[in-house]
Amino acid sequence: MTRARIHTLWQYRACLLLAALLLAGTAEAQLSLKRQKYDSIAARYSKEHAVYLENSRVLVISSDEGKLVGKSTFVSEKLFISDKSLNVYNTDPVYSYNYTDVIDLGAVKYLPEGNDYREYVNHDKQGRITNRYTGLQKKSITRTSFVQEHEEVSLLQPFDFGESIPVLNTYFEVRAPRYVKMGFLLKGADTSKIKRSVKEDGAMIVYRFSARDLPAVKQYNAVPDDKYYITHVIPYVVSYRLPGARKDSVINGSIDAHARRQYDFVNGLNYKTDTFISNTTKRLIKGAYSDKEKVDRIYNWVQNNFRYESFSADDHDRFYPNPADTVYKRAYGDCKDMSSIISAMCGIAGIDAYCALIGTNMEPYTHDEVLTSHLYNHMVCAVKLNGEWYFPDGTNHIQPLGANRWDIQGKEAMILLDRTRHEIVKIPEAPASANVVTVKTVLNLAYNDVTGTIHQHYSGYGAWNIGEVMAYYNRKEERDEYVKSLTIQGNNKYIIDNYSVDISKTNRKDVDITAHFSIGDYVQHVKRDYFVNMNLKPWFTELRMNDTDRAFPMYTKWKRTIKETVTLNIPRGFHVSHVPKAAKGGVKDLWSYNISYRVNNSNRTVVLTREYVLNTMKIEPSQFAANNKLVDQLKKLYKETVVLTAN
Repeated sequence: MTRARIHTLWQYRACLLLAALLLAGTAEAQLSLKRQKYDSIAARYSKEHAVYLENSRVLVISSDEGKLVGKSTFVSEKLFISDKSLNVYNTDPVYSYNYTDVIDLGAVKYLPEGNDYREYVNHDKQGRITNRYTGLQKKSITRTSFVQEHEEVSLLQPFDFGESIPVLNTYFEVRAPRYVKMGFLLKGADTSKIKRSVKEDGAMIVYRFSARDLPAVKQYNAVPDDKYYITHVIPYVVSYRLPGARKDSVINGSIDAHARRQYDFVNGLNYKTDTFISNTTKRLIKGAYSDKEKVDRIYNWVQNNFRYESFSADDHDRFYPNPADTVYKRAYGDCKDMSSIISAMCGIAGIDAYCALIGTNMEPYTHDEVLTSHLYNHMVCAVKLNGEWYFPDGTNHIQPLGANRWDIQGKEAMILLDRTRHEIVKIPEAPASANVVTVKTVLNLAYNDVTGTIHQHYSGYGAWNIGEVMAYYNRKEERDEYVKSLTIQGNNKYIIDNYSVDISKTNRKDVDITAHFSIGDYVQHVKRDYFVNMNLKPWFTELRMNDTDRAFPMYTKWKRTIKETVTLNIPRGFHVSHVPKAAKGGVKDLWSYNISYRVNNSNRTVVLTREYVLNTMKIEPSQFAANNKLVDQLKKLYKETVVLTAN
């Protein structure tokens, strides 16, 4: 090799070394900039445990062999700030929804030193996938990504903007061909922070919903589901026309098109008549004098002979009811299966019965807002008797015909009459007079303690709820604890000596509970005066709304009436020296109370009478102030005592 070539080679190697040093320096500089950026974010959120740097989903709609399909790419990048976050926020669940497949799952962690690792993936029995990160340090970053393939674009899932930790940057983007018409429902307590945009990108239309600097979602009580306040968007395909097609394919473009799609899930159900079901039905309705009595007998038989079991082997089972003969042989089923067998037996009895779709109060949507499957999470049978719709629901084993499950009150049911006809019926709310709790308590003084008996009579939802729970509890310890929770009063030294529960099997299926109890250290005394607070239970104090930032209603389970009398037996050698004054109050269309005391010297008793009427299932934010004022009045009244003085 010549001296010149050697010199040239050394120059080349020197250039390579210099380039490598420059690249290394550039990479190091870039890494340093990233670290500075993440350090700045960590400092900004120093009071938080962790923060999402990015939480995003990009949904792409396309056609595949003449069918519309979708594919969603999810990315969540998380920065860990506190020591607690390393074990509390180190998992990222990945859900596989109906008619979706999860592919290309990725999980990478970045430690402060710049190392990155691919993590293992856990699967649970429900098919949920969980990325669980280990070996994290403060200021570590995790990045979870996966792709969902949507087989049915009519079942696209919502995107939630809120999370349990703050989110720095979040967006939901939908890319759809021009021949696809999209619709969106933006829902939540505060949608003002979400920016919306639409733009064209070649043959695609790009819809984007984005937000920055979202605080951690606060959890609220007295609300059926977090969908009532977490900001989320539901995407849906209104219609589309594939290239070469002559007309649009309508998915969610009209209420009629929506109803037809829902009817497809029950079309052809129970066309065949099963001999066993037919014979059972004829035996049940023999001698019945009206259609209502026939339905009542069928409903009671299903309630007593089938157990509710929500099990779906595959996506088909989640949407299609099983035929009545299958349900009959199994003796169990979910809400769709119960609707199937009740409607089949009604048909055999010569009564038209239909399947009806409904969303419980967990679904905060109406047919005017959106026309997708997100409206529904429940199915019931619908029967029209004497011009009135009845909804026998086999998932409840206690309540009588004519009553509806408490969590569907006020909700809209879509009754699927046939493929071209449907009817939307709003489930009525039971009035307060239909759900009554009557309480009668007798108190006896034993120095500082009290003993007594309590009798509670429940009708309506209170009774049916107790009946369902008592049927579910098999162990005596469970039943004892539940009865104690229903009757407890006074203080935490309340002890039940013995009790009895009577659940009526006929008529309205009321419930009676009688218990003998004692309450330790309940009576206060100073010299000759004994102070007895006869307000043993603080009714309605749970209605106070303490969340000052709450911008959505407070919800109750059902309207109700409470009627209570507490009788205090005056011991020999004592007389009544003071009783509180009577009081009453209320807010129109919300609730009211009426409290009074009466001394009966002839039978030596003091009787406290209290009555409460809750006339609403929803208290609006504009009513919070008046509602809280009423609760505060009650709290003061509950502190007042009867004074007995030794002679």
